[in-house]
Amino acid sequence: MILTQCPSCRTLFRVENEALAACGGAVRCGECGAVFQADIYRLDEAAGAGPGRRTGHLWLLSVAALLLAAALGAQGLYAARKPLARLALTRPVIHAVCRAVPCGLPHPAALSRFRLLSPHVALVGDSGILRIRAELQNAAAFRQSVPLLAVTLLSARGRIVARDSFPARTFLRHPRPALGAGQRAAVRLALRVPPDARGFRLALLATPKR
Repeated sequence: MILTQCPSCRTLFRVENEALAACGGAVRCGECGAVFQADIYRLDEAAGAGPGRRTGHLWLLSVAALLLAAALGAQGLYAARKPLARLALTRPVIHAVCRAVPCGLPHPAALSRFRLLSPHVALVGDSGILRIRAELQNAAAFRQSVPLLAVTLLSARGRIVARDSFPARTFLRHPRPALGAGQRAAVRLALRVPPDARGFRLALLATPKR
């Protein structure tokens, strides 16, 4: 029995010596139908097995190289995500990726497009507790990080008694880092205020850039 290879489709197969003698060495390929002299295209057993192994190894190496390149590319993209998000050409892609896979990138900010709707601020009896209720709306056409809520307390003469700002996790009834286009969220905040506080001001501040 010999190992031979079809010169047309490169299929490998074995042929019995008796069959070769009967047909004068001519065989027909079972894959493509080509007729050729088996002894002319005869292969050594070791040589016939070698290319298959080499092809398998090359395929595995190619896959590993592609995976490594993808991992390095993703790592490089993550490292450069903030500067890329500032470029008009790459900003949509970066923000689309970060919506699918959290990557620590702040959402676009247009502070003027946030609205504090129906604010209600009142002191609870003589407890010294100031309750703030309102509704925060993102009126922008895109998702935005929730801003800080700044509260300024004033005396009866309008002097500033105290001032502080609060992150979303402290004043949103259902805390979340961002609001989608047109979304609203309930604002609930209770503060202990000094006795001379008689007035207040509410404002929204941009979150500090990381």
